[in-house]
Amino acid sequence: MLVPLAALLGVGSLPAGAQPIRYGISPGEIELVPASGGTASAVLVVYNKAPNTARMRVVVEDLNIRPDGVADVLEPGKLPWSVARYTRVQPAEFDLEPERQMPVRIAVTVPPGARGGLYGMIVVSSTPVLQTPAGGKATFVVVAPRLAARLLVAIRGTEVVQGAIVNMLAAPRPRGAGADIRVTFRNKGNVHLHTRGEIELLDASGQRIGKLPLPEAVVLPASVREFKISWDKSLGPGTYTVRAVIDYGADVLVSGELTFVYRGP
Repeated sequence: MLVPLAALLGVGSLPAGAQPIRYGISPGEIELVPASGGTASAVLVVYNKAPNTARMRVVVEDLNIRPDGVADVLEPGKLPWSVARYTRVQPAEFDLEPERQMPVRIAVTVPPGARGGLYGMIVVSSTPVLQTPAGGKATFVVVAPRLAARLLVAIRGTEVVQGAIVNMLAAPRPRGAGADIRVTFRNKGNVHLHTRGEIELLDASGQRIGKLPLPEAVVLPASVREFKISWDKSLGPGTYTVRAVIDYGADVLVSGELTFVYRGP
């Protein structure tokens, strides 16, 4: 399992006296919009901030995003929306000297008739490095963690953008200590969606007590995203309404409401 990182350094677990191996990638997400049967490309920059030359390898694997937003990196070609087989990486392997960076071209060529979205994770790894600290007698093998960037491809002119709030739950906490709220959004289209939104809490008279933002998210096709929100302000006995509004890039926003009752301690 990997988390996409942009312009951040990966630092390996180090024995005492060993030098850190630090490298980074940017950007942490690449979006391409080729036509059916066409090619689109972008550049991923890999940089080395360590004192050692590193042998770098770049591959494309499959991406899955769980309902809680955690990204899984899987063996390429396993998922129906895998972009790995259509992606060319150049260079795919190279030596990167200290304080240098390497632009890596990521090109995706989609077949004629392809529709919707294709997805993957660009994974960057380095070979282990042998180090002998100054004055030391032992040689260490230092392994840097892998870094990854999401690769999101929408085939131009074939996108079906559709989403809905499909479930809402609210549970008041004991002694009026707020409420735990869950909003479930489903991507009903054939391409990924970028979502952002907010929830409002209303009292029994319809007056707004306050609002909280929902985390921005990427939701893959035929997938759901569950947003868990903690309402930490105290509540008195009464009836409350949770109103959720989500913008997912369509012409209209989607909304949902849920009413719950807090009866007191």
